[in-house]
Amino acid sequence: MWELDVPDVGVTQSTTAGAAEEMVRDYLDCLGVADADTAPIAIVWHVAPDIDARIADARAKAAKAAQLQARASNINRQTVLLLKSEGMTGRDIAAVLGISEQRVSQLAKSAGKAA
Repeated sequence: MWELDVPDVGVTQSTTAGAAEEMVRDYLDCLGVADADTAPIAIVWHVAPDIDARIADARAKAAKAAQLQARASNINRQTVLLLKSEGMTGRDIAAVLGISEQRVSQLAKSAGKAA
């Protein structure tokens, strides 16, 4: 059983973590909150201090990895355009960058849309 503390409103419960948001919305609806179906809800989980710290660490590292992946994609996108301007084929670019020909095509198309 999960205890759901809704700040400045009250407390409700949910049998599963997956149903927590729905339970909070139902609770708000029962209290007559006008935008219960659309109000932004941010759930902050508290399991145990050591587990909470591991979850926070994993999320922070995943966010950092996503940033690095976005930077790498941007560099690849620019490099694909540069190599194409040098006359290289998609197959050659794929081999040089260590990515698939399909990814080369995707990067070239997305670079064209951004330009």
